Amino acid sequence: MASTKHKACTLKVGQIEKNPILALGTGEKDVEKYEWVTKIYGNVVPAIVGQSGNAYRILAGQARLEACAHNGIQEIPVIVSETSGEEEQMKLALLLSTVREEGGSLSEGAFIDTLITHHGVTRRELMVLLRKSKSWISKRQSLALKLSEEVKGMVKDGVICARTAEEIAKLPREAQVSFACNTVRDGLNKTNAGQLVGLYMREDTGDALRKAILHAPLAVLDAGIAATHVSRRKEKRGLPERIVGNVGFLIRLAWELKGLLATADAKSLCMVQEELKSLRAALMDLRVVLDGLHAGVFPGKPKGGETL
Repeated sequence: MASTKHKACTLKVGQIEKNPILALGTGEKDVEKYEWVTKIYGNVVPAIVGQSGNAYRILAGQARLEACAHNGIQEIPVIVSETSGEEEQMKLALLLSTVREEGGSLSEGAFIDTLITHHGVTRRELMVLLRKSKSWISKRQSLALKLSEEVKGMVKDGVICARTAEEIAKLPREAQVSFACNTVRDGLNKTNAGQLVGLYMREDTGDALRKAILHAPLAVLDAGIAATHVSRRKEKRGLPERIVGNVGFLIRLAWELKGLLATADAKSLCMVQEELKSLRAALMDLRVVLDGLHAGVFPGKPKGGETL
């Protein structure tokens, strides 16, 4: 074990530089939590800083530092790490981030990527340092490399969890925001997101289904297209949300089918006559229900037990 000694002292808040990587995972909620504490007791936990010449940079305690600044606290206790060089300071900040869960997944991903890309640190070294698997290292790094800025904002604000974000990062950037927003809307979990992303990324998945996955993910799951046994969250989805999702799914497929039929030749149409007849019958049945709804007749069971 290292026997390095670290120095405890007091520094002015203005002397300490913010850490841009820690800032990625430090949201307003994190700062607000510490503001309440510092208003009552001041900063009771020393921040950890690294020193380079006469400059100090925060390695752990970014939210506390910002909270103190907001509350007008001029000086705070710090521990000055005696780690030498930027690489070692970043390793320490990364390790503290995973242990204390302060910087969050975005900061962890950025630290990992910077250490690997700019400092030549291997994944094996990080696995030993963090006691994490190679898969964990790669997934965290993907948040820094592949996740769009908009989705990073959703992670930072706590709208999407890190594990779901790791799945979303596998999608093309231009597809991520739509899928992320609709995943939140439909209340899907990490398993559902991973299943849908896997289906989207398959080479044999058509454009219509890909659009449905992005804009109506719940409808795709309810249709059993992605898989039949993966459970969604335990909370029941509201019926209105399910109807909206299915309607959107059908509309998109209808437009896609209309385009295909418009360009099909006679031979192709002849080959799918039976399928088209089945579709026509299903649409006519659906139209009866929709016309009834428009006239104020509901298809559910009334008191007499009759259905539409």
